[in-house]
Amino acid sequence: MPQFSHLYSSGLDYELGSADSTRLFTTARRQNSINEGLQEFADLTECFTRQSTVTCSNAVGEYNLISTVMMPGGDFSRLAKQRPEYRLVSSGSSGSTRHVSGEAFERRDVEWLNQYEPHWRQSTGADLPRFYYERMDGGRRLIGLYPPPTIGTSESGFLTVPYVARPQVMTSDTDVPFAIASTAVGPSTGIRQDLTPYHQAAIHYAAHKLEKLRKNEVQSQRQLQLFLSYVQRWLFAMKPKGGQTIKHARSYFAEITKRRRDVGGPIDATVQRWF
Repeated sequence: MPQFSHLYSSGLDYELGSADSTRLFTTARRQNSINEGLQEFADLTECFTRQSTVTCSNAVGEYNLISTVMMPGGDFSRLAKQRPEYRLVSSGSSGSTRHVSGEAFERRDVEWLNQYEPHWRQSTGADLPRFYYERMDGGRRLIGLYPPPTIGTSESGFLTVPYVARPQVMTSDTDVPFAIASTAVGPSTGIRQDLTPYHQAAIHYAAHKLEKLRKNEVQSQRQLQLFLSYVQRWLFAMKPKGGQTIKHARSYFAEITKRRRDVGGPIDATVQRWF
């Protein structure tokens, strides 16, 4: 696996056509550009995701996503495509666990809640939340649960938050990309070796940035396109393989049946023609 020293030296030398590391393409500029390229690749592809488990408190509906108390890894960038999940664990005689996720735990925004749940801020809570939302408040980035979870004295509530993580900044020559520091608190530590074929993307991005120093806009844009080709390669590789199942977002048959039950009469002629 290529180490940091290879990426910012010989790997970048080849793309720049120069081994200069003291005048224009200084070692510090090379290293900063490589790290910036890894950050950009991770942001555009969401290839570097993690999960954090937030311990919830009774009737508390909001938690700060950029707090190192809530997110001990300190590498939160934004919520991932995978949705959060909530679970309520009972430590009593039953020892049961209840989950809410997927379509039963949908994302909404504050405007939607204000429109369709006008008294949501006065909610006294429920065993399981139905929605989650995200909002910014000064130096805080909050994830909220509605209704706020009701957690008994013999229960514990946990919110699992999948998020896009920022790759660890490399400083030592022996560092490797997409490593999780052993001091970070999280579900696992180690190195994403499956991302090795994409390390070249950081070199192209660094060359894109450094070519601007010698006013070579053509080569800068060429390197940027090479970088983006690796982004597209990853996104294509992550597409589901095989056929996909398509389902209706709304069940019209169920709505028609409900309408007929409500009015107590037959389905009108227009609806009958649908079948």
